[in-house]
Amino acid sequence: MPRPGRALGGILIAISVVGVVGMLAPSIVAPFMFLPGVAFTAFTQPWRFLTSGLVTDWSGLTHLIFTLLGLYFLGGSLERRWGEGRFLRFCLLSVVVGNLLALAVSPLFEWILGPQRHLFAGPLFGALAAISALAVAWSFEEADSTVRLFFLLPVRGRWLLWITVGFCVLNALSSGTPEGPVAPFGGVVVGVVFASPWARRLYLRAKLAVLRTRSKGLRVEDVLDPEAARRRALRERFRVIEGGADSGRKKPPTDKRFLN
Repeated sequence: MPRPGRALGGILIAISVVGVVGMLAPSIVAPFMFLPGVAFTAFTQPWRFLTSGLVTDWSGLTHLIFTLLGLYFLGGSLERRWGEGRFLRFCLLSVVVGNLLALAVSPLFEWILGPQRHLFAGPLFGALAAISALAVAWSFEEADSTVRLFFLLPVRGRWLLWITVGFCVLNALSSGTPEGPVAPFGGVVVGVVFASPWARRLYLRAKLAVLRTRSKGLRVEDVLDPEAARRRALRERFRVIEGGADSGRKKPPTDKRFLN
């Protein structure tokens, strides 16, 4: 049982606290839920895009327990590999994108379904979008590893992507989760876009194209001029460290992530 990092631990604690409060006083956590069928609420109360991922079903412990287990077992290795900042941004983005997707399609499905429009009108809450995104990311990062699905079935990492998509389809057909039938697909999209090697390859190609375009206007004077080099380093978020004997008497910087 690996110990979670600060980001994952903070998420687990926050969901646990909100879950217990919801069981004791549901009215307190009701303003945290997302309401895709009420457009003005989504834009006048934007915190719902994020806080809905912390709320669990207060009618029992099942939803809370499975949410905590899913985040714990899928998020630990990703947090260690990515770092706390990227991991936290990834989880928050998956919840927001899931809610935005539900908001975008809710008017269409309300018109199509008629009496069943409450399935898309909300309220929606839960972290299934984040769990779906983590499962997809885990399938890319740990493609050759094995995970015990439901603590019993051994599943290869690369298969988990398609298993996650299958579960999202079944959830959409059954509409049996508080997150609704659409939001988990937003998590799948975030996982594919921000964790897949295909997306990484496209990003690097685009970055290389930008660097090639910028290099065409680079002159020899810009490279040899110390002041121009300093301005370029500041623009690229690097810090210039002066050399020489005096550098030994200077206090070293505490943040060494952007040293050049």
